[in-house]
Amino acid sequence: MLWSHAAPAQQEVSAVNGLVTGAVDACTRQVAQACVDLGWSFVGLSPSDGLTAAHLTEARRILGVWFEASQSLLPPRARTMVGLGMLMFDGRGADRLIAGFDSNGDGTITQRELLADVTLDDRPMSQVITDPDAVDREGLAQRLELPPGMLQGMFQ
Repeated sequence: MLWSHAAPAQQEVSAVNGLVTGAVDACTRQVAQACVDLGWSFVGLSPSDGLTAAHLTEARRILGVWFEASQSLLPPRARTMVGLGMLMFDGRGADRLIAGFDSNGDGTITQRELLADVTLDDRPMSQVITDPDAVDREGLAQRLELPPGMLQGMFQ
């Protein structure tokens, strides 16, 4: 019985570890769009597909399994950021998060909708998100239903 639960959990841990490993290159060395595309592919989407509440819910489930297995290995800041992100997701719910970004009301988020408050360029995402001129932090906070100042520390 224990073995049947361990195998799927290990697959989920491996999937997130693969995402993290890929993100090191895609999000810190390649153009920002590569990082966005990596996230889209993690949930099984091509760049032209829309992200749904079901995709977000499944990604949150997988991330939760990974976090449970890996949190003791994470540096404190990373552990805090992931934990806060999961708490925010759990408090808002997938449908509410989708609604904050879904400008046309079709129940999905395109990459364009997701990045409405971000100006991508040829820099890596790690540089773009720390540039206050590239991210409308107030607009993003509004979409996430957060106080505007709350995002300031996350982007440093």
